[in-house]
Amino acid sequence: MILFFEIIFVIFNYELLSKVYEEREKQILKEDSLLVTLISQGKPFKEYGKLFSDSNIRFTIIDYEGKVYFDSKGNENSMDNHLDRQEVISALAGDEGFHIRKSKTLGEYYAYYAVKYGSEDKYIIRTSTNYSDKREQLIYFATILTTFFIVLNCIIHFFYINYLKRDFENKIKKMKRYLEKGNTEKLLYYKKEEKWLLEFWEVLKEWQKRNLDNIEKLDYDKKLLKMIITSVDAFIGLIDENGKFVLKNNSLNHLLIVDNKEYIKAFKYIEIISVIKKSLQEKKDIRQEIYINGIKEYFIINIKKIKKNNQFLITIKDITNIRRTVEVQKTFISNVSHELKTPLTNIKGYLIALEDAPQEIRKKFLNIVENNVVKLENTIIDFLNISKIENSKILQIIPEEIYKIEKQVNDSVVIIKKEKNANIDFHWNLFPNNQGFINTDREKLILILKNLVENGIIYNHSSIPKIDIFVYEEKDRYKFCVKDNGIGIPEDKIKKVFERFYRVDKARTSNLGGTGLGLSIVKEVVEQFSGEIKIESKEQEGSIFKFYLMK
Repeated sequence: MILFFEIIFVIFNYELLSKVYEEREKQILKEDSLLVTLISQGKPFKEYGKLFSDSNIRFTIIDYEGKVYFDSKGNENSMDNHLDRQEVISALAGDEGFHIRKSKTLGEYYAYYAVKYGSEDKYIIRTSTNYSDKREQLIYFATILTTFFIVLNCIIHFFYINYLKRDFENKIKKMKRYLEKGNTEKLLYYKKEEKWLLEFWEVLKEWQKRNLDNIEKLDYDKKLLKMIITSVDAFIGLIDENGKFVLKNNSLNHLLIVDNKEYIKAFKYIEIISVIKKSLQEKKDIRQEIYINGIKEYFIINIKKIKKNNQFLITIKDITNIRRTVEVQKTFISNVSHELKTPLTNIKGYLIALEDAPQEIRKKFLNIVENNVVKLENTIIDFLNISKIENSKILQIIPEEIYKIEKQVNDSVVIIKKEKNANIDFHWNLFPNNQGFINTDREKLILILKNLVENGIIYNHSSIPKIDIFVYEEKDRYKFCVKDNGIGIPEDKIKKVFERFYRVDKARTSNLGGTGLGLSIVKEVVEQFSGEIKIESKEQEGSIFKFYLMK
């Protein structure tokens, strides 16, 4: 550390002195350039040689293109262009330029000062002076200073080493005295760097080995425990009988004010505090499910009393997703039951009615039964598709012929297409080298397009339902736009149409045969492709479904 500061001190003084020398040289050169300007004012370049023949000032006249017109100590005709000189560049850019470097012409270090020259500022006057002797003085100064500190360090280290030697000898003697007297129970403490003392190791190596082994094992167990505690997705905390945290992990930090050590101040919500308080007061284990209304989340709190030291182990697990999944399952089962029960009830009712129905309305009843059978079949197919999607997340993406995709989509809706006299048109915009093929999972793509096309035909009051499917190939994905001229979706309902069993207007669409699952299926499949789907729609003006599928 001392050596570091000494080096910094030498560098700082060298730089400071260099700066002083440079500023002094700059001022001298500046005065020289002013003197030359005053003497040469109004005189042509050819007279400069005679004017300054007895002067020691070296100066050069350079135009703005870098050409040398006059040099007081050299032949200007043999000099190269000076436009790349640092001091000239600085003078052209501003008022003046100053630079120190080794001269290519003279082979020594020179200081250069340049400033604009002449009444019309067409030239630059550059004055210079030999800087080698000043540079040598600086190097000499730095050498003297460095030598001084080296000698000083040697002296300091010599005395320090002798001090350490005497100190170590005294400590060894002290250890010997303790051991010779049998005072092995009394411990002597030394710094880590002093463990190399051989005589200390010889006497205590077995004791030290056992202790090191125990420390290593304890350290490993501590790290393992810490790793386990920090890796679990539940809050784990240990508090003493006074309600202060002994340790805790960083899970579920949104429930706590992290810096507080008292549980009653650390936890933000009274629902948690009241359970812990009850356990501490009654000194017993508690396991309780709570609902925090402020954040709309469910938690399981488990508190175990550690009898040995009157501490309490608290675990808090977030079960919000589990509860929501249960609610979703209940809702799904309820909706499934309803969707199956309605057509079955209709079928049963009309079959009973057929027994006594007159011949002229029997056909009407049979048509109603048939429609309900179709609705029941579609509902079951949608349920099977949902199950298939959830159980098969792997995509089989391979090159597929586009004419097969067009044919399969048309075949999947052939009955309703014929009934409603609908038109389905595909518009492919693919890269030139990919004409006729796209990379996709054909089965899942057909499922998406079939549901969107079917919806566009079913929910359509036009005499000729028209569905246009546009496909655009991009660098790493395909953009699909499915456009229809159907009844459209109200703006405030667009966000809800992807929910399972949701229908925009059940009263208005109940006779159209949909299950409310189609768009939910579409969204789930699109997300399996790592894509997204958006809707643009206005009532009575049709809808456009835009979605992206990764290649």
